[in-house]
Amino acid sequence: MNLTRRRLSLAGLACAAAPLARAATPEPLVVWYSVEGAKGIRKLGEAFTAATGVTVVVETPDGIPGKFQQAASAGKGPDICTYAHDRIGEWVAGGLMHAVNPSRAVRADVDPLAWQAFDWRGRTWGYPYAIDAITLVYNKALVQRAPTSFDEVFELEARLAPQGKHAIVWDYTNNYFSWPLMAAHGGYAFKRRPDGSYDATDTGVANAGALRGAELIARLVREGVMAPGLGYAEMEAAMAQGRAAMMINGAWSWVNLKRAGIDFGVARIPAVAGKAAAPFIGIRGFLINRATRQRELAVEFIENYLLSPAGLRLIDQAEPIGAPASQAYYAELRAQPGVGENVTAIMASARDGVLTPPVPEMGRFWAAMKSSLTNLSEGRQTPREALEAAARRIKDAG
Repeated sequence: MNLTRRRLSLAGLACAAAPLARAATPEPLVVWYSVEGAKGIRKLGEAFTAATGVTVVVETPDGIPGKFQQAASAGKGPDICTYAHDRIGEWVAGGLMHAVNPSRAVRADVDPLAWQAFDWRGRTWGYPYAIDAITLVYNKALVQRAPTSFDEVFELEARLAPQGKHAIVWDYTNNYFSWPLMAAHGGYAFKRRPDGSYDATDTGVANAGALRGAELIARLVREGVMAPGLGYAEMEAAMAQGRAAMMINGAWSWVNLKRAGIDFGVARIPAVAGKAAAPFIGIRGFLINRATRQRELAVEFIENYLLSPAGLRLIDQAEPIGAPASQAYYAELRAQPGVGENVTAIMASARDGVLTPPVPEMGRFWAAMKSSLTNLSEGRQTPREALEAAARRIKDAG
C-alpha cells in the first residue's frame, strides 16, 4: 500500500487526503497517550477517519512503559505508543519496535538534538515531537527576576522566610530533579564511549563534581530552605498555595499552576558555583509497535497528522508539550507573548543538559540515587558517604 506523504493544515486534513481503498473494514489504529493530551489526538483521529475510513482509538493506560513492554512482548498492545527515548535501547534489544524511515520533510523539520535520541545503532526508532528538560518555574508574584545562581536563591530565602514562605522546593530525593546540580561540575550516570554506547562499569555519581551538587542539596535541607521528606505532591502544593516562590519541574506542571491561578515564569535552573546546571534531556516521541499490522497507516497518521503544525497545536493546547522538536512549531510558539519565554527557557535548559542514556542500566542508577539522596537529606549519611554508597550499588548490580 503506497500512502502519499504530505503536510496538511487541520482545516484540510479530512478533505485533502484521498480515502484509502480497502476490501474490508479496516482495524482501528490504536494510540497510547497521556490523559490530557489524548483529547487533542482524538480530534486528529476524527480527521484521519474522515479521510481514510480508519478509526483511531486513543487509550490512556497508567504506567505506559511497563504495560507497553509487557503487551508488545506478547505481540499485542497499541499500534503507536508515546514515550521518552530512554527506553529505546531496551525495547530495540527486545524486538518491540519498528525502525522508521522519516520523510525528508519530517527529517528536516525536527531539531537535530531530538534525532540524536532516536537514532540508535545506525537506525531511527521513533518520531520525536517534544524536548523535555526540567527548568526553574517561578511565581511572578514572589520573584521579580529569576535567580541565575544558588547564591541568589539563598538571598531570596532570607527575604521570604519572615513571611513564612520559602525560596525553592523540589522533589529532591528523585534524582531526575536533583541531577542537574550534580552534573553541573561533571557528574555523570555512565561514561559515554566515542561510538555513542555507554560503559555501565564507569559511573560518575561520586566524583568531585557530583559531590559539589550533593553538598548544595544537603545545605538547602540543613538550613531549612527545603524540609526533610519533601516529595512531589508537597512541592506542587507549596507552589499552588503560594508558600514557595520557585520549583524545579517540567512543562507538565504548568497545567496545575494555571488551574491554581499562579502567574508563573520559566527560566534555566540556577548555576552551581558558576557552572550551568545540566539536566537530563528526555525526547518524547511516537513509537511504532513491532507487533502492529498497520505499519504504513501508523506512519501516515504520525507524519501527516500528529507531527503537522496543526496536529502539534491541538496536542499542545490539550496538554503543554513544552519545547516542541518541530522547528517550525517551535518558531511559532516563540513568537507568542507569555508562551515564547517559557519554551525558550526549556530549550536553553536542554542545550545545557545531556541526553538520558537509553540503556537498561539506568534502572539501577535511579534506584541507587533515590536511596542515597534520602539518606543524605535525613542526615544518616554525609554527601560523600551517600554518593560513594550509590556508586557501589550501581557497580555491584552490574
